[in-house]
Amino acid sequence: MKLGKVSNSQMIKEINQQKVLRLIYTEGPIARVDLAGKTGLTQQTITNIVNRLLSENLILETTPVANGGRRRPIPLIINSTNMYAIGIELAIKYVRGSLMDFHNNTLKEVTEFVPRYENEEHPMEYIYKVIDQLLEQVPEKEGLKGIGFSIQGLVDSNKGTVIYSPGLRWRDFPLREKLEERYGLPIYLENDANLLAIVESLNGELASSEQSMIFKFDYGIGSAMVINKQLLHGANFVAGELGHYKAFTGEDAISCHCGAQGCLTTFASISGLKRNAGFTLEEFYKALREHEPEATELFDKIEASIAKAIANIITLFNPEYILFTGRFMDKIGDRMIPALKKDILELIPESCQNVKMIVLPETPNESKSAAGLVMNYFFNVPFSEFY
Repeated sequence: MKLGKVSNSQMIKEINQQKVLRLIYTEGPIARVDLAGKTGLTQQTITNIVNRLLSENLILETTPVANGGRRRPIPLIINSTNMYAIGIELAIKYVRGSLMDFHNNTLKEVTEFVPRYENEEHPMEYIYKVIDQLLEQVPEKEGLKGIGFSIQGLVDSNKGTVIYSPGLRWRDFPLREKLEERYGLPIYLENDANLLAIVESLNGELASSEQSMIFKFDYGIGSAMVINKQLLHGANFVAGELGHYKAFTGEDAISCHCGAQGCLTTFASISGLKRNAGFTLEEFYKALREHEPEATELFDKIEASIAKAIANIITLFNPEYILFTGRFMDKIGDRMIPALKKDILELIPESCQNVKMIVLPETPNESKSAAGLVMNYFFNVPFSEFY
């Protein structure tokens, strides 16, 4: 939900309402007394806000549970009936879309595979095709709250532009403008690693964390940093680009598409592994299982470089949690992760030894996460949390 041009008192009223609405979304069922305790608002203010939300049919009262003959406070939940979001995962080899309701149920999923993007307008053909198919499945069009995008590349989420994505052939591409003009819906864009940080910090594995870092090893390498519950974008929206950490030296310092040499992504990503070492991920996995010397030596080199890079970042930012994900880890994580945990702990100072390392069992469906981005914005509190 967005705030228009309003007076200070009206803005405070709107912000307080969004705080309550977001708490009901993230922690519901929740009683009025708990809303007051968590927001610091008075009981009367909570009563006024709840009554307003009930009248607008945005929330519902549920049946209280009896406790020793005494009625407990009435729990409140979001009225998710007829509220929908579309999420699009825009990858190098495919475009995947999901239509979801606000109960996180998937109503329809569509995938269009891409042999190769020929020019900057080519990805739009696949995007339109996926969105148009999903729009046909929306039960009530007025209930669609927006379209969210997870994008492999550098994204300016404020302007709605893709700063740079070589695989998509985009540089300063006005994606939001094009889509809003065609569909007339709110459009939200985020880099894939940043989106994962938002979703996991909202109600996932990192919900209890104030300081965390996400590392995604996939076709490329993405990472994101959450500092004091705020996503760190950086001055030019390129904060957390672990893939371009200078990890390799000497004869291993291969030129990278960024223009530099020795970047972590030149070997520790699916694309780099193929381009510079001649292995597909499946071939690499098979060679490791068969103990081929070349693959084993390459694995040790990649693992040591990842461990050193992440250890340095942990030492610099002192996060509570770090989280690993991505198809690279899905495939060889059973061998990679134990080695990384051991080496990282040996490299970081004692003051950082309490860092918790989490591995997602499977790379999330990012089209569903992108639909979650729409929900996150709908329940967003202005000037708070991640925004």
